[in-house]
Amino acid sequence: MSTQSSASTSDPIAARQAAIASLEEQLGKTPRASRPYEHAALAYRLGLAYSESPVGPPADGLRKALACYDVAAGIFSPEMDPVEHARVLNAAGAAHRGLGDRRRAAKLFEQAVSLFEGHDRDGEHAAALNNLGLTRTELGEAKDAIVAFDLAIDLFDPSTPEGARGRIAALDNRGRAHSALGTEEGLEAALADFEEARNDIDPEEAPYHHGLVAHSMGVTFSALAALRPPGEEERTRFLQEATRSFGESLEVFTRSSFPFQHALAKYNLGLAWFAMGGLTNLRRALACFEDSVGIFDTRVHADAWRQAYASLERVEKELAPLAPGLTRAEHFAALVADVPRDEREALVTSRVLRLLAQPDARRPMTELSLAIAQLGEEAAQVIEAQLDTIMQITIESQEICLQAIFDAHSQLSGDLRQAADRALDKAIAEALGGPQRLFVRDFLYDRGWERPE
Repeated sequence: MSTQSSASTSDPIAARQAAIASLEEQLGKTPRASRPYEHAALAYRLGLAYSESPVGPPADGLRKALACYDVAAGIFSPEMDPVEHARVLNAAGAAHRGLGDRRRAAKLFEQAVSLFEGHDRDGEHAAALNNLGLTRTELGEAKDAIVAFDLAIDLFDPSTPEGARGRIAALDNRGRAHSALGTEEGLEAALADFEEARNDIDPEEAPYHHGLVAHSMGVTFSALAALRPPGEEERTRFLQEATRSFGESLEVFTRSSFPFQHALAKYNLGLAWFAMGGLTNLRRALACFEDSVGIFDTRVHADAWRQAYASLERVEKELAPLAPGLTRAEHFAALVADVPRDEREALVTSRVLRLLAQPDARRPMTELSLAIAQLGEEAAQVIEAQLDTIMQITIESQEICLQAIFDAHSQLSGDLRQAADRALDKAIAEALGGPQRLFVRDFLYDRGWERPE
């Protein structure tokens, strides 16, 4: 028993599999004929476990869950056990929604909502209404969705942690439904919902919701900007608010913790920069689209990847007449040399960490380092940001990055090499403390680098 407990603690997937196996065993040992309510409760719990199974295709788990819910619904009577029956219907609706059958899901959520009414289960009642609103939004029935979210928001109890989270989620969902109306009034109402949700969020207690609401605000500001003609002051203000909101969401949706949400926020941030126009903003957009393309998993998020790649090509075409002949790495180097220090450091850190995650990190790192080395006098400040990032990663990754810098400088010659080496030497002196400075210089010396005179 102690071995199993240790494995379960250290391996969440194994723990879930063990929980499913345990419920299957309990259900098999609980006769339906003599112990119907226990049998129904176990079938419901097993259905929930199947619906969240981390093993196999998600659709298989949802179908297994529906079979269990059918058993439970056949025992819990809507007349005699309305709350239990409603719970099963709500879970079954979620499974059908997950399988893409939204009409069936909406019908089940409507039945669950009706059964919860008048039984002092406000939290569960609100959750079912929230599910109904989500499904109606997906069906294109935004006005009906808003009605469901209105009721859900009133029922959630914000004095409890669970109720507060539910209310925030419902506000965010209602905002999305307002946005789906496609009108300026709807977008303004959406912003009001998102603002209310943000004011109620404790970022430390609910970081995911904080990031989600910030992202929703960015999307809404971008949509409002799209309703204004180019050059109008209000359009620029909306786009600036959009970039700020997406940046706020990216503080939560990091590449390592929430890769899909990170890639999506980067993509939408890129669209906002693209809409603002101008050389620097187009380069910002290019960097965002590069990050999105590099993070979206084509096996799972093929459509999102294609959209991001199409946007990447579109911004490259816009950049071509403004800065002819530059590679993506050279555009990035020019960007980080041009933006304020805080933004430069964030951009360089994000780019270095993404490149290091690639199977052959040394090649793209060398390409980036070469583009930076060719900046001339501006190279030093960018190399400083590069070294700041390098000193915060593992020794193995540090060596890859420093080797890439050496390889890049080795490809240069003459005055260009001298200028790049002087920039590197200056960056080492200004960015690093004593021990780090010695480590970096010794690493470069061992490979034949010579300090410029």
